[in-house]
Amino acid sequence: MQEDRISSNESEGAFNDFIEDTVEDAIEEIINEGDLDTLGDRGSEIIIEMDDIVPPTFSYGDEGEGGGKGGRKPGTEGGKLVFNLPFNRFMELLAEKLRLPNLKKEGKGKIKEVSYEFKTFGPTGVILDKKRTFKRALRSSIGMGKYDPARGKYTVDFMRRDRRYKIPVRVENPKYKAVVFYMGDISYSTHGQRLEMEKRLVNFIKNWLDYNYGVRNVEHRFFVHDVKAYEVQEQEFYRVGNIGGTRAFIAFDLIYQVAFNEYDINSTNFYAFYFGDGEVFGNDSKEIAGILRESIMPVFNRVGILEVLPSQWSKLVLDLSKDFVKNKIIRLSKIHRKSDTINAIKTLFQEV
Repeated sequence: MQEDRISSNESEGAFNDFIEDTVEDAIEEIINEGDLDTLGDRGSEIIIEMDDIVPPTFSYGDEGEGGGKGGRKPGTEGGKLVFNLPFNRFMELLAEKLRLPNLKKEGKGKIKEVSYEFKTFGPTGVILDKKRTFKRALRSSIGMGKYDPARGKYTVDFMRRDRRYKIPVRVENPKYKAVVFYMGDISYSTHGQRLEMEKRLVNFIKNWLDYNYGVRNVEHRFFVHDVKAYEVQEQEFYRVGNIGGTRAFIAFDLIYQVAFNEYDINSTNFYAFYFGDGEVFGNDSKEIAGILRESIMPVFNRVGILEVLPSQWSKLVLDLSKDFVKNKIIRLSKIHRKSDTINAIKTLFQEV
């Protein structure tokens, strides 16, 4: 009687395929629902949950004999199977699905980080490579007949010529530094669901830029405004004020001053993202367009301006679209509902 068998390699491959399918489903859900809550802290592993997997029980001998009739169905017992997916792998898969290009880091913002690696070895030096030295000494001893276990000879002589030392080689690795400015309108009209949507977007932007540049190479700074603009800690970024009036231009002016005065503009990658309901007054839109065109665009890599839950009085994106349609640096978007989040991300980061 011929038996169907599955090897351990095949079973491992089947399980890996199942995991990959589950990850794909999780990413599809993010894309379809615009729910970015799966993303954790900066650079942390992504926790994926799936229905429990229960191993089958096997019967031996002819049908009806032995111990059991087969496996239990998945999901009938136990809870959830939880596993951690490396942060970089998750972001790589998500980028593939969203067709997001890797950010360009060449040119400005490129800093050389010098390190030393032991890539070569020689007869002189400071750090002795014991493993290589022993191998050479063993070969020499065998050649001279001093090490010959078949004849009971076990002597290994270490000659000066057998010594090998580690030689450090200077290596210049590119190190990229990026600074991200988040600007938020905390006037009375910004509250509740709007802030939750902003949190999701900020969280994705942080993770996406960390993925591209490396967590240690990205600085995230937060600024808010009503009738004044000032820097705050991240947790303060989502607290609502109650003044009622608002002037967005002062936030753009402040981040430009910070970028110009606190960083080397020739060796830093700058990103800025503005969140608000889009309700502006007077010449606010015109002044923002002016500072974007004359001061910020020549220095910044990317600027995103997002209206979150805009009202019938929101006009910031409409006003700016007259000057910045399909602009490589200035990106404009509106989010009316959670499902619009993914389209906003594509607008911010896809190539024009």
